[in-house]
Amino acid sequence: MSKHRQTVGVGVNLGHTEALRDQLVAEITEYERQQASLKLNGNHVNFSMIQTYKELIHARREMLNKLPPRF
Repeated sequence: MSKHRQTVGVGVNLGHTEALRDQLVAEITEYERQQASLKLNGNHVNFSMIQTYKELIHARREMLNKLPPRF
């Protein structure tokens, strides 16, 4: 049997948004870790990769902010 899932609005399944929210938070955390590692990397600073991580983090935060609120 399937679990009863709470829905809001027009067919928004909160079970699916929670999984997506968790995935986005995990990706943001990993990208922030990798970005910090690049910044601490001794002699050679890869500015293009640091910028890429900034953009990846920003895009995922935007997606996270657009998800419906938790209940």
